[in-house]
Amino acid sequence: MTSPPQYLILVLCAVVGRTHLQETGCSGNGKIIKENQLSTCKGSWSGHISNSSHLCAPGWGVCSHKEQHLLSLIHWKQATTIRGCYAINAAQDGGKCRECRDTMDTDDLAGIGKDCPHRNVGQTSCIRGGRIDASCCVDAYFHTACHQTSDITGVVCCKVKGQKPQILVRPREKLVESESNIFLLGCQSSGFPPPTIHWYRNGRQITATGKGRVSIISTGDLLFTLPKKSDTGLYSCEVVNEHGMDMASTKVVIKGSYSGCRDGSTEGFADHKDVHACKGKWEGHVKKGRSLCQRGWRVCSPRDQASLRYISWIDIFDLQGCYAYNAENTRGKCKRCTNGKMAGVGRQCDRMRHSKSSCLASGRMDVFKSKDNRNGCSYKEGVTTGVLCCRKKGHKLVDNQKTAVCAAKCENGGTCIKPNVCECPLGYKGATCHIAICEGGCGPFATCVKPGRCKCKKGYVGKKCRKKVKHECLRYCMKSCPSGNCTCPKYGKSCEKVLWTHRNRLKS
Repeated sequence: MTSPPQYLILVLCAVVGRTHLQETGCSGNGKIIKENQLSTCKGSWSGHISNSSHLCAPGWGVCSHKEQHLLSLIHWKQATTIRGCYAINAAQDGGKCRECRDTMDTDDLAGIGKDCPHRNVGQTSCIRGGRIDASCCVDAYFHTACHQTSDITGVVCCKVKGQKPQILVRPREKLVESESNIFLLGCQSSGFPPPTIHWYRNGRQITATGKGRVSIISTGDLLFTLPKKSDTGLYSCEVVNEHGMDMASTKVVIKGSYSGCRDGSTEGFADHKDVHACKGKWEGHVKKGRSLCQRGWRVCSPRDQASLRYISWIDIFDLQGCYAYNAENTRGKCKRCTNGKMAGVGRQCDRMRHSKSSCLASGRMDVFKSKDNRNGCSYKEGVTTGVLCCRKKGHKLVDNQKTAVCAAKCENGGTCIKPNVCECPLGYKGATCHIAICEGGCGPFATCVKPGRCKCKKGYVGKKCRKKVKHECLRYCMKSCPSGNCTCPKYGKSCEKVLWTHRNRLKS
């Protein structure tokens, strides 16, 4: 006689095990006590009795005051013949059947069984004909109310009716968030068996878990981590179990981040709508650092003190580098920078004092140490990272993602501010910021190639390119030499048609 295949044995064991769970209502040892609706299940748990649901089989739950209609099926005689003591998630203080909690008037843990320590026939309770307490009296005083004791064998499990899932808190129809934010879309629901949660964006299911800008976390909520405008869409939460489904949707609109910096970035304080840290260099007084600020913004100064006071020390230490602004801290007063004690913010600023007063809400921070105040109110390589830009009063925030399009690219760091209109940085001009500016000009015989740098035209030398290079043509070139070039119409512009032995050479 051949033995059955091993896979068949495994299938049979699985079927028998599942049938046993359904018959007893327990995940382990136990038995049905009332019409396939109530079971006594052995086992232990820690903490409140609500933590004991693992003792019940799927489709069953720990009986509570909410199931009194089932508990009332148990009469006194039956309850006192059951071996052991099985707890119910209910309190019977004052002859009532209500939620068991850690208070002196709701700490008498209900139960059934001949071994329960407190039995009183005829009293009202969760069952009929008497009252049985698995634990009682002063448990709340010792903060052990509704906990398992040495007298308790397990719990009473009730058959739970299937429940169609329902989303408990409906989301708003529209949610507007910024690109710099981190936020959640919740989908709290009820139902039995516990429903499965699915998320959709514009009708397509989201499967990302734990990675990416939009992901589903273990609680079933949808997490947005620094989303972009492209993540805008209709987000729908679907909860479903074997008894039905429920769905709710919300329109999520991701706004572009706002920046007070010319290049559209923000090195720090992105959460502050009126103050941003902008990286870069400038020449001269710190107020000329406005070239790093967006239109409608300026280098922060004492007139922006109301905005500066929103900056906390936590913000400052989160900011790498040192960003200057047009102020100096003199004897606790906030004044414009004139004497070199230039104010700044950032964890790399040279001087910080928490107890001093300044333009900030608390503490004082200087860009330079006292011995370096000779650097004045200007940029210093290796010390100053950029400037602090403040929004001008009345200027509306501009969405950086709605930048105009220029057909020709803005060169040399220029910014497209209107269709085909470039705003040029300091030192450049022209339709596409392609023309460098040299202060004082370069004269008629030179060209400005970089801000402040002139290049002489061919044939001219000298500091101001006004000195003409002296040339003479050899005897084979009989004509003149304008701009240092020989003119030889008969033999070519450079006398290239003359035999090699007679080729003209240019002397300088």
